[in-house]
Amino acid sequence: MLRALIPVIAGIAGLIAIACSSGGETGTVVPTPAGTAQAAKSSPVSPGVAVAGPTIAPTGISEPVDPRDERYGGVLRVAQPGDPISCDLAMSRGVGYQSVHPCNPMLSQIVRASADDHGVILPDLATEYSLSPDGRTWTFKLREDARWHDGAPVTADDLKFSLDRVIDPPEGLLVGRAGPIKSYISSTDQIKTPDEHTLTITTDFPAASFITNLASVYVSAFPRAATEKLDPPSMVLHNQVVGSGPFKFDSATRGSFYRMIRNNDYYEPDLPFLDGITYLVMPSPAIRLAALKAGEVEIIMLLTEAEAESLEGDSRIRLIREPSAGGNTVQMNLSMPPFDDPRVRRAVNLAFDRSEAVIALGGGFNGAIMPPGGPWALDLEEVSQLPGYGDAEAERAEARQLLADAGFPDGFNVKMQTRSDPFSTSLAEFAAAQLATVGIKVELEPMERTAYQDFLLRGKHALISHSHSFSLDDPDAILPAHYSCGGSENFPGFCDPELDEMIQAQSRELDPGKRKELVDEIQRRVWEADAKIWFNWSVRRTPVSVRVQNFAPGGPSLYQGRRLESVWLAD
Repeated sequence: MLRALIPVIAGIAGLIAIACSSGGETGTVVPTPAGTAQAAKSSPVSPGVAVAGPTIAPTGISEPVDPRDERYGGVLRVAQPGDPISCDLAMSRGVGYQSVHPCNPMLSQIVRASADDHGVILPDLATEYSLSPDGRTWTFKLREDARWHDGAPVTADDLKFSLDRVIDPPEGLLVGRAGPIKSYISSTDQIKTPDEHTLTITTDFPAASFITNLASVYVSAFPRAATEKLDPPSMVLHNQVVGSGPFKFDSATRGSFYRMIRNNDYYEPDLPFLDGITYLVMPSPAIRLAALKAGEVEIIMLLTEAEAESLEGDSRIRLIREPSAGGNTVQMNLSMPPFDDPRVRRAVNLAFDRSEAVIALGGGFNGAIMPPGGPWALDLEEVSQLPGYGDAEAERAEARQLLADAGFPDGFNVKMQTRSDPFSTSLAEFAAAQLATVGIKVELEPMERTAYQDFLLRGKHALISHSHSFSLDDPDAILPAHYSCGGSENFPGFCDPELDEMIQAQSRELDPGKRKELVDEIQRRVWEADAKIWFNWSVRRTPVSVRVQNFAPGGPSLYQGRRLESVWLAD
């Protein structure tokens, strides 16, 4: 019987025992039968932390189907707004879903998170692992039957190479959402390969969230030999990817399509079921919807509520709605006037009517800076008392007074950048209308996705409208990148050394109750800074043709579980 791999956070400092058998100190990842949802369980939160869930449950998800007696074959067609920026998902330019979705089916990981539950750790290139009694050294036993798409065997040295480049990235490359791994491991010398099929990792300290973050889609594996031949050594382009995943590259035309075919040497028996997957680039929402209705594509990964409503009643399409580990923000550059003035930033926060956002954006939830309904969310009663969650008219009156006190009695004009896709621009238009209620007059400047990302990295923005979706609902996957000094997604440039110490402390805290208290205090402190303003935690909408079976939309994450190896197409 498969058993739960539940990290037990011991009261003795420095001890983490992974309970996989009675009284054991070693953890074992049990291989999962093909096409099933069974898995080993590994929770980043120990039992006993009470949380309140969002007010809706996922809808439109089909019942699991066992496809073993069904016909293999077929090509799944998925529509998305733009091209992948980079298939090197660990690095900063590979963070977006438009990169993850068409690249992930070609890639593998040491272990990986379940699409349905991020606390479920699935086997991948590692079939089992154990943890030393001091809670620091992880030993992974690797598959002996895994091969890269070029036919070379997957070895422990390849996986060390993949982790080394996260800890010490090649010149000119910046680590993105694989960054939490760097917070646990300070030197590549801490990653060793006793033999071709054994990998050991010694962390700087016992870390409750290490295995969860190792299982992130962003910590994907690349072969040393094929990667080092590239200049820079980074598999950016779709046709450069040499992975070990269920699908491999076939052909691509930028601005048109990205096609993968079945990897017949995939290490999971009988998988994948599909002959291939084609990602079709369709910038226009109207064209994507028309293609879905005409049966020319089977999935669109992201919709606005208005687009979703246009599909209601179509019996050929399942519309899946579920809470998202992400939402919508406006963010101010703290080094740019007038947003270097805390009065102006507080006025921006108070300008937003969160109730109006729920109505205008087709649903959503109240929350602080960790996803509402998750194990780390701030209590909803306390959230309701935060600045920005009070009476809208009273708060807007306060905002106008704050602006007057800051020297802007009539408000001011400002440019606001956002991505140029319709989903992002619709959010920006809502944000601009909210800011106008207190006299802040916004000129929108939509930018192409790659140019926008580079613009943010240069810190040239004053005000942005930005939708975030987190890869994992875990403090170490969110707090350092978004709120630490120099964090990879800390676009406001917010820097509080005391907060950095708190973020580090929560990562090292093994007592679940104490860790939750630290995370709550971090949320309060960040909210008071009024730099990254969350005005709506969103609902994700995924339309899927009824032909698509065994599709998991990813749980709360837009990123995990995108290999699609157990998806199949009904006649």
